Amino acid sequence: MDKIHLPKEIYERLDLKENEEIEIVDLAADSFTIRKINARKSDKAPKWFIIPTIISAFIFIIFAFVLKHPHVIALSGNESLATAVITIANAIGMLTFISAYFSRRKEFYKQMTKRSYWRTFATVTLSVLLIVILASMGLFWFLGQIFYGVSFGLFTSTLIFTIFSGIINYVMIFVVDTFSINMMVTMLLVVSVGGFVSSMATNGNQYWWQRNFSLLGTQASRSSWQFNLTLIVSAALFAALIDYIFVSLRQKAGSHYRQNILQVLLTLCAISIALVGLIPNDPGWMHIAHDIVAQLIVLFMAISILGIRWFLPNADPNLYRMSYFIVGLILISYVLWHPIHYLTLTAFEILSFSLSFAWLLLLVNTLINMLWNTKKIYKVSLNSIEEKSEK
Repeated sequence: MDKIHLPKEIYERLDLKENEEIEIVDLAADSFTIRKINARKSDKAPKWFIIPTIISAFIFIIFAFVLKHPHVIALSGNESLATAVITIANAIGMLTFISAYFSRRKEFYKQMTKRSYWRTFATVTLSVLLIVILASMGLFWFLGQIFYGVSFGLFTSTLIFTIFSGIINYVMIFVVDTFSINMMVTMLLVVSVGGFVSSMATNGNQYWWQRNFSLLGTQASRSSWQFNLTLIVSAALFAALIDYIFVSLRQKAGSHYRQNILQVLLTLCAISIALVGLIPNDPGWMHIAHDIVAQLIVLFMAISILGIRWFLPNADPNLYRMSYFIVGLILISYVLWHPIHYLTLTAFEILSFSLSFAWLLLLVNTLINMLWNTKKIYKVSLNSIEEKSEK
C-alpha cells in the first residue's frame, strides 16, 4: 500500500496513529480531501427513524379513540390530522432529535468545545422545534385550502399520519448526522425569515403595515405569540452562534480585547432583540420599555458596524466596504422616511431590519472563514519509482 507523508500539525489535527489508514476523497483537478477512514459520518437516519414513527402511530390511534374519532378524522381543524401531526408527530420528532443530538455529543466535542455544545443545546433544540412547527402549520394550511372540508377514515388517516411522522423523524436524525456551524447559520436564517413572514401572513389584519412592524407582536395581532417567539428564538440562536464562533477564535488565535468587545456588543444586541419579543409594544409602560430596548438594538448595531475595522483589523476588506455601504443605505432610507416622508415607518423598519440582518450574516460568514478557511502552503516532494522498489 502506498504511503503519504503528512506535516506533524495535520497528523495531530486528524488524531492519527502510527500506520493508521486514511482516505483521499473529492478528488478534483486541483484539490482533494484527506480524512480518517473511520471519520466518515454515520448515516443513522435510514435505520433509526422507524422506531419513533411506529410509536407515534400507536399514540395517534389511541388519541383517535379517546377523542371519539375512530371512524372519520378531518384533515384540518381543532381535532384533526393536521393537529395530530403538529402536536404528536412533532413532539416525538423532537424527542428523537434530542436523543440523537445527545448521543453524538462526543463527536460534536471535536467540532466545538464541551462548553459551547451545552450552551447551544437548548437553543438549537428550540430552533429546530420552531422550524418544524412553522413548516407543519404552513403545509397543512396550504393542504386545507386545496382540500377544503376533506375527511379520512381511521386507516387512511393513520397511514397519512405515519408518513408525515416518518418524514419528520427521518429529517430530525438526518439533521443531527449532518450538523455543522453552517447549519446553525441556515437555521438562524430560516427561523427569522420564516417566522416573520408567517406572522405577517397570519396576523388577522391585512392593514397592519399602515402602523408599524411591532404591531405584529401586540395584542392587536392574532399571531403575536409567533412573532415574539421568533424574536426570542432568533436572538438565542444568534447569541449561541456568536458565543460558539468567538470561543473557537480564542482557542485558535488567543484572546484579543477588541474581539471581546465586539462579542459583548453582539451579545447585548441579541439580548435586546429577545427583550423586544418579551416586551410587546402594547400601551402603557410596555410601550416605553419596548421603545428603549429597540433603541438599544440600534445603538449596539451602529457601534458594531461603524467600528468593524477597529474590532477586526485583519478581516476581509469586503467586510469593511459592505459595512459602510449598508450604513449608507440605512441613512438614505431614514431620510426618505422622516424628513421627506416618502417611506412609511413600516417600510423603513423592514428595510433597516433586512439590511442589519444581512450585515450580521456577512459578519458571521467572515468569522467562519477566519476560523476554518485558513490556508497554509507546503512544499511537495515525490518519491521516485526506484525509491519505492527499494523500500
